[in-house]
Amino acid sequence: MTAEDSNIIPIPATADEETLTTNVYVETQGPRKGIFLTFAKAQRLIDFHLQKQLGDLFYFKRGFNNRVYLARCTDGSEYVIRLGGRFWNHTKITNEVQALKLAKKALGGIVEVPTILGTSIEEAKVHTEESLKIIPYDYIIMSRLPGVPLDSVWDEMSQDDKKTIADQAAEIFARLRSIDINAIGNFVRGPEDQPEVGPLMEGGGGPFQTWGEFVVKNIRNEIKNMQEVADNFVEIVPFLPRLERLIQKVELGELEKQFGNKDELPEGVTEDRPMCFLHGDFESRNMLVIGNRIVGLHDFEFAGGFPAEHEWCAGFEWIFARSEDPYDEDEQEKLRDMTDDQKELLQYFLKVLKDKHGMLQFGVGNQEYKVILYHLQINIAPWWLRDPPRADWTEKQLASMKTAADSLNKALVFLGC
Repeated sequence: MTAEDSNIIPIPATADEETLTTNVYVETQGPRKGIFLTFAKAQRLIDFHLQKQLGDLFYFKRGFNNRVYLARCTDGSEYVIRLGGRFWNHTKITNEVQALKLAKKALGGIVEVPTILGTSIEEAKVHTEESLKIIPYDYIIMSRLPGVPLDSVWDEMSQDDKKTIADQAAEIFARLRSIDINAIGNFVRGPEDQPEVGPLMEGGGGPFQTWGEFVVKNIRNEIKNMQEVADNFVEIVPFLPRLERLIQKVELGELEKQFGNKDELPEGVTEDRPMCFLHGDFESRNMLVIGNRIVGLHDFEFAGGFPAEHEWCAGFEWIFARSEDPYDEDEQEKLRDMTDDQKELLQYFLKVLKDKHGMLQFGVGNQEYKVILYHLQINIAPWWLRDPPRADWTEKQLASMKTAADSLNKALVFLGC
């Protein structure tokens, strides 16, 4: 890392809050608005948790939900400080701490995950009054993993090196899938400080024992989100009776009977566990590499126990393996515009997963209805269209609303609603 990198900003010890909020932390909306560190505050955090002296502080501009810093101490040791966005609380930290325990055991020997060295939860046990806290929002201090983000070097890699990376990513994914999960939800601290599945961080409810219970809860949460700002979602309101019919079909098990895999799986392929460990953002920006080897995996903040299709729908964009919304023209255009090298790499990755690990991509030919249902839920009340009043929408936002409504309608037709 060099301080000259345009995405890395040094935070001088002399910079005051006014200077930083004017020149560096300039967001006027979103999760990071009003959340930041000064050098002095970072020094207090390092001293409280690690009893060390801070030498240099760097801010990483990348990301949306959190502020991330590199703290370099005078003894040469380096740590990552991550401040949680303003819409989150202790449950998110607890979830990541417990998820990392499971991941570290499953991935031991092939790739590193961060070690948590301090959190705002621990500080709160000492600084019990709000006025005594070093900073008024949640944070994690963790070890700095070696390597550079895969997305920063991916385009310059040879096809052979990319295949080597694909091999490793497949093994990492398979190992995470092997973690025994018996419910759907996020992680909480169980007996003897062992991870167990608890309620959802977003939307609440759970843990859920079945796929159907979870899906119904998600759809109802999205309907509630839509109704709270119904003026923004006038195109979606007419779909309410059909969404209620869909909920009924899920509750009665009709959907699984109608669309469950009808054909036998190919030889060597094992049925995916209905509930799996989910990293939550299995993307190249969260993989750290040295040369052509993945050496680290981080950003487990949204990990949990979830339906098997969710990782395919939420990650893998870096290798064009994401299970895209089949009714979103922009997403489908990305697939049509793939280069021959990209197509070759995708097929190689999917073959490795199938032949070595007995896993199939979710989508056409393998539980496609679950992929369609995943994207349907997102299109009921897209989060990026909830906050700004519709009168202030740009042409891009209006087009996004039309795409969501069109996709929602086609999905409901496909699902028989």
